Amino acid sequence: MFDSVRARLTLWYAGVLALSLVAFALLIYYAAAAIFHERQDESLRSTAQTVASAYVEEFEEAHSLAKAGQIVFAELTFPNRYVQVTDNTGQPIASSKNVSGSAVTLDASSLNQARQQGSSLVTANGLRVAVVPLSSDRELGFATVAEPLSVIDEGLSRLRRNFFAGVPIVLLLASAGGYFLARKSLAPIASMNEQTQRISAESLSARLEVKNARDEVGRLAVTINDLLSRLENSFDEQQRFIADASHELRTPLAVLRGETEVALDKTRTVEEYQQSLLLIKEESERLSHIVEDLFILARRPLDAPAALIKQPVSLNEAVRNCTRAAQVLAIRKGVKLKLENNSASLALHGDEELIKRMVLNLLDNAVKYTPAGGEISVALLRQNGNAEIVVRDTGIGISATDQRHVFDRFYRVDKARSRALGGAGLGLSIVRWIVEAHEGEITIDSTPGRGSTFTVALPLKS
Repeated sequence: MFDSVRARLTLWYAGVLALSLVAFALLIYYAAAAIFHERQDESLRSTAQTVASAYVEEFEEAHSLAKAGQIVFAELTFPNRYVQVTDNTGQPIASSKNVSGSAVTLDASSLNQARQQGSSLVTANGLRVAVVPLSSDRELGFATVAEPLSVIDEGLSRLRRNFFAGVPIVLLLASAGGYFLARKSLAPIASMNEQTQRISAESLSARLEVKNARDEVGRLAVTINDLLSRLENSFDEQQRFIADASHELRTPLAVLRGETEVALDKTRTVEEYQQSLLLIKEESERLSHIVEDLFILARRPLDAPAALIKQPVSLNEAVRNCTRAAQVLAIRKGVKLKLENNSASLALHGDEELIKRMVLNLLDNAVKYTPAGGEISVALLRQNGNAEIVVRDTGIGISATDQRHVFDRFYRVDKARSRALGGAGLGLSIVRWIVEAHEGEITIDSTPGRGSTFTVALPLKS
């Protein structure tokens, strides 16, 4: 039962409501008790003042305390109240018929308080008593009116019974309503759960139904749909990556196997064996290069920028070393490679090996697609708080359509030439990943037949 969110919400709601109702009932009860007592005191004081006024009038006519009392109590009736007139010492002179003996007794302090303040209220023998002087200027005695406290207790008792009966009923009805509302409110989530359970790797294109994108449940559905979109894209990318990787590995493996079978088919000369071994060596190197690139790209989903092995890196030295290494490839191709005058010393915190791999990939790409007699230049600049590595070439260039995909895995601008040059379409994809891992940005400016310019901007952070 407690595994259900509906049940837990209902219990929490019922608990909070119960505490609120109890607190409200107590507040009302004590407020009502205070009002009842206040009204009783006001009523008793008013009755005592009425008795005192009537008694003084009769006394002025009869000039007798006893006779005035008889006339007053004969004319006035006070049901359920005990009324009497006393002298200055509190001894009864006259009283209503329901007063027996000394049922209403007063102490000296109550009488003195009545003289000084015009009235006093005391509780004695289960009675609430109001005392008022008969006259403010003459000491004729006091009028006292008493009423049992049980009158108020009966009213409070009825109020308690009403609370004891009403609070559970209200709580029960409210809990039932709360359970219904919780069930209705959570129904969209239950529907989302059913829809999500039907989504599998084969149906990642399915999406949850969004009835109202502005409420909390709708925003949750939108978030889940966005997550499904990212998962679908990631899954599709993974599938394409596996397919492309398999395709790239198939060719060199087929060449290795075919050349080996041909070499073993019959006895050959030493020169023929050397040619076969040379071909096998070249294909093995290409295969190793592809596997190494795939291993680097396989780290991409796992390695966030914060997970890199960061250390102080001198960009001037890194670019200079990479240019010197690429100089061998440029000379072999008949391409002129030059390092332009560097700016002042530039350094950042990053992975030195990855940064060198990025620069070498850019230079290797430029050498591959620059014809003999062409030129390649490398420059290192400081621009707007960033270090910019600019690689320019006079190669074949890249069309505007291909520029949008040139950083995708296994994408080649000229597939036949790329394969002949040993490229697998992974170099620039690795470059972009390394740049993004260092929180940088890479841009390309290229014109077919006139060359390309790759600009890498890396933030200079201490």
